[in-house]
Amino acid sequence: MKPLVLVLTLLLAGTVRAEGEVLDVARAIVTLQDGRTVDVSEGCWLSTSRCMDTAREVRRLQAENEALRQSAGDMPLVKVVLALSLGVGLGFSVATLAR
Repeated sequence: MKPLVLVLTLLLAGTVRAEGEVLDVARAIVTLQDGRTVDVSEGCWLSTSRCMDTAREVRRLQAENEALRQSAGDMPLVKVVLALSLGVGLGFSVATLAR
């Protein structure tokens, strides 16, 4: 019953556009469960299932990001110096041959 009252309140309060499980609100006055009222302007609300799906996806992406960071590791200084030396040497050789 509370979601129905919330939607009706939003419809009467201002411009509202709902697409699937997302509610786009231009302006509304919302009554919270503890009786307080909140004036909302420009917001986007997700249904409970959409919010849970989003939270799961964020956790999955954070875990994947952490795994990628750990597998990448730090590049040792020796490899960086070797790659830089090879690049400079190859560039010098090509420039010498071009003349």
